[in-house]
Amino acid sequence: MSESRNNYKKTDIKLNLINALRSNYMTREDIRNFLSSEYKRLGKVPANRKINDYKVSERTVKREIDSIKSFYGDQLEEDSGVYKLDLHDFPDTIDDTEIRALEFAIQKTGNNLNERKLLEELKTKLTTRLYRKIEHMEPQKAASKINDIDQKINADFAFVGPHSIIKFDTNIKYTLDSAISKQHEIRFTYNGRKHTVCPLGIMYGPNNVYLIAYICKNGKICTDPRHYIVANITDVVDTGNRFNKDNRFSLKAYTKNMFGIYNDGNVYDVEWLIKNPEVIKLVKKYQFHPTQKFINNPDGTLTIKMRTGGLHAICIYLTQWGGNIIPIKPKELLVEYKNLLKKCLDSMKT
Repeated sequence: MSESRNNYKKTDIKLNLINALRSNYMTREDIRNFLSSEYKRLGKVPANRKINDYKVSERTVKREIDSIKSFYGDQLEEDSGVYKLDLHDFPDTIDDTEIRALEFAIQKTGNNLNERKLLEELKTKLTTRLYRKIEHMEPQKAASKINDIDQKINADFAFVGPHSIIKFDTNIKYTLDSAISKQHEIRFTYNGRKHTVCPLGIMYGPNNVYLIAYICKNGKICTDPRHYIVANITDVVDTGNRFNKDNRFSLKAYTKNMFGIYNDGNVYDVEWLIKNPEVIKLVKKYQFHPTQKFINNPDGTLTIKMRTGGLHAICIYLTQWGGNIIPIKPKELLVEYKNLLKKCLDSMKT
């Protein structure tokens, strides 16, 4: 009878630890403290030990972790000595189309090895969980269904057209990410010149990754954000000096006033006009800017309005439409656009 009671206590402790690991991230010391409390609660403290000072051994901690891991496998997640049991957090609605979208993102990372590795690890975790769910719910059809999904997920991708190869030192990116989260000033060399800046965030453009930062001079912070291409940053050092970030600054709000990756410090009410009916159908499928508004004019034309900066970037982009999108406002945009077209024409003169 006492052996049965003892086994019940062990099972009770294990179940309580499982519930604790499902709810919280726990270090080995957390687990040790939890088990010690459970042993005290159930009266499993050896007779020759003082109950207030009692702690289970490291061997007991290892035994319990190994026991749970043998049952749950990779659902017991471990990262740098921190444990979490992920049983029912996996969404039931995930399917192969979402994992395929993740594979598409992996292919687009190009030479960005750090981001590629993280996305591949995430894909492996999600795929493993999806297959486990299928095996549990449809054991008779699992093998054929998993094979079908596997083929869909790993179908070939092809990317065409000119684009930049994004490549930078992942150790530098790690230092930048750390300094941003800690709000530490950093020093680095950029295109041969020394800079001391207060890093605010990382911005991903179609051709480059950018550090957005304030310039630090003589202990004073210039609150005019600057862009630095991460691939051109070398010799980066975290100074350890903390700066007080302007709480009004938001990278999301900052990029809202940009067109593409450009921010010239000014914001304009921009208007474009489209006359061709076929082009109107096409542009309505585009997201040009978060603030865009489509206005159907009585004469059948379409006006697009947005509030943004980056006039030079807008002009470069509009040339791709071969005159089918006509800039209307502001006047600064018209001047910039005409100058760009003139430069293009002048370059062809012999």
